[in-house]
Amino acid sequence: MKKLSLCLFMIGFACLSAANLDEVVDRTNATYANLNSFYTKFTQTMCDEAAGICRMFEGEIYFLKPNFFRMTIKDPPQVLVGDSASLWIYMPKEKRAIRQALTQMPFAINPEIFLKDYNERFNAALTGEDKDFYEITLSPKEETEIFGKIVIRVSLPGYKITDISIVDPAGAENKFAFEKTEINKKINKKNFQFNPPKGTDIIEQ
Repeated sequence: MKKLSLCLFMIGFACLSAANLDEVVDRTNATYANLNSFYTKFTQTMCDEAAGICRMFEGEIYFLKPNFFRMTIKDPPQVLVGDSASLWIYMPKEKRAIRQALTQMPFAINPEIFLKDYNERFNAALTGEDKDFYEITLSPKEETEIFGKIVIRVSLPGYKITDISIVDPAGAENKFAFEKTEINKKINKKNFQFNPPKGTDIIEQ
């Protein structure tokens, strides 16, 4: 009888976990469903397992739909500005700016993109949970040079994405941690205008 009870408990737990995955994704997508803008502070950690090297960057992100954004990095200082048509990458210490066509939004600018229609591109599993978070792991259905797996952490009770970790097939990891995120924060469009300071060397790509 004890063994039967244990089996029923385990079956019930498995069903609960499977149901929770859809529920977590649905609630997270609902958080961003009416997203027009957001602000967040971030920490980016890039680790190359083979080389045994990790680098860390900190900064802020401003985002305004459909494709306006501003990302500032503290050290080394760098500014990335997307004005809907062009992407500016400005390095003040080098007095150099690169301008190129804005063809694709960086994933860190709009982190919710991974969970939209995720089942078309990924196999998903709920791989961690606590009173404060859920963790979802996405594995690409087709081989890719960029994604080995993607791990997304969602905070509770607000169902905001707080961490995105992308691991490539070689084991290198690029992780973004977000904090003090404000959804639909009022943002002045002037934040997405970039005028290179006098004396800046501009490189067109």
